[in-house]
Amino acid sequence: MLDPRPPVTAGARLIWWASWAFAALSAFYIAWTVPSFLGVVFAVALPLLVHRLPVTGIVLVAVLAQEIKPNGRFGELTTLGYPAFISPGKAPIILPLAVTAVLAAAARWWPQARPPLRSVGVALLGPAVGLVVLAVGSGLFHGQSVFSAVNQNARPFVLLVLGLLIGMSLRWLRADQRFGRATVWAALIGLLVAAAVAIPLGEAADDRLSAYFIYYDSALPAIAAAVFIGVLGDNGWRWDWRHMLLAAGMPLLILISFRRSVWVAALVALVVVLVLTWQRWQRVFRQFGFAALVVAVVVLAAPGFAADLGLRSAGSFDLASGGPSASARPSPSGQPSPSARPTVTGTSGASVVQGGVPTATGKPTATGKPRPAGGAGDSPRPNGGASASGSPSRSASVAPGRPVRTPPAQESAKHQAESTSGHLNDLRLGWDYVRANVWTGVGPLAPQLPGLAANNSERVYVHNELLQDWLRYGPLAPLLVILFLAAAALAALKAVRDPESDVVVRSAAALCLIAPLCLMTAPFLSETSRWPLVLGIAAGIVVPVFLGRGRREGQPGE
Repeated sequence: MLDPRPPVTAGARLIWWASWAFAALSAFYIAWTVPSFLGVVFAVALPLLVHRLPVTGIVLVAVLAQEIKPNGRFGELTTLGYPAFISPGKAPIILPLAVTAVLAAAARWWPQARPPLRSVGVALLGPAVGLVVLAVGSGLFHGQSVFSAVNQNARPFVLLVLGLLIGMSLRWLRADQRFGRATVWAALIGLLVAAAVAIPLGEAADDRLSAYFIYYDSALPAIAAAVFIGVLGDNGWRWDWRHMLLAAGMPLLILISFRRSVWVAALVALVVVLVLTWQRWQRVFRQFGFAALVVAVVVLAAPGFAADLGLRSAGSFDLASGGPSASARPSPSGQPSPSARPTVTGTSGASVVQGGVPTATGKPTATGKPRPAGGAGDSPRPNGGASASGSPSRSASVAPGRPVRTPPAQESAKHQAESTSGHLNDLRLGWDYVRANVWTGVGPLAPQLPGLAANNSERVYVHNELLQDWLRYGPLAPLLVILFLAAAALAALKAVRDPESDVVVRSAAALCLIAPLCLMTAPFLSETSRWPLVLGIAAGIVVPVFLGRGRREGQPGE
């Protein structure tokens, strides 16, 4: 696992020893964060892995670690690897590991090769760095310390920048190119096996929805969907057990994640890829047909699985189309009447709601507290992680290892409708708050605004990336996010159309197409650590393809 002797040039040597310094820092931080034998193992293995295989190591951690902490309802298998993101410290473990990966990758190609920053490279790094500067500057303006502004506001955007640098380095790292694909595939299949064990043990993510829905964190099904799309039509496809297991396993991993936004986004991305690669339709449809057949057999054979999937989808469609569930849509004041929707006044940082509900600078009273949206969305945590929104039902808290019943159809459908209505209400009410505070927002320190679904959030939280960024940092923030997503999407479209793109590049391109739709349902880019890191890596991987310089033309430094 140890690297060869450090590079010859002075600059490369400096970067090399800096990477080892951050590896040591990561090791001490992991040992302190996870005070157990397992923590010692992680403290030794993870920094060495990330230093030896920068891209493979950091992606492996991002794939395995779930960004939610066990809380009595989420078991150990469901929250596998959560210490990498949520720790007793001020920053997640993934941050020093990502810095280690960047420095270790740079030491291998510096200064013989450098990522070309023409065209889309500038269009990606520019907005990402701009988001870091804006988040820090806004925090300082509103009275935060430098550390608080960087750690609380800008940390996700810092991970986005680090991910970009890691992804752009892949074409010069031969070892990562050899081992990366197989390592990530094995991790995803391993998570599917863990799910097969967790389901009979009753470790469902939310038993109000289904006993089959396991993984709460939305980044995992998005990665699985991207890998599945990347495999379809790949020139290296073989009808062996590895490829067949991957083709059938990834859709199952997507389904048991119970993330409807990812389902829709993955379907849209799949259609786009099929349209752009129509020359390979015959090959794609054979692989897709095999996967669909296996998934259908598993879903129909598992008792109640098909019914749970139907309820998960039908409740959303019914509510969105104004069906019966729509009439029960809760208002911001917690009452079922839609006429009780709050009115927003145009004050910066203090939006007032009529009817006795407190202003944005106060805490809700017992009568004005809005109803939570339910357990389907990511709600903010003080340390930047994600937790279940809404209060658990009477049967939600179960002991680990105890089987969980399948919820009655009426109870599950009601929970689905409440979750969807909370998200839709956030879009309408969040836009009202934006219009009332167009030029300044309400600031990064503003408490949660009345009526929004995540009523237990300590800061303003909207189930939409653009609206939340606008409210926290002003109109420049959503503009930078749109520029970044547009540049990544253009690079992804170019990569998909290139017949020489391998499965890694195609998977990265699929993730860049999936992410924008997911960000319209929750602020994953600015509220989590996993999403910005993996999105940055994916965007960095497709940059050379967009520039017409594939990874095969790089100058490896190993």
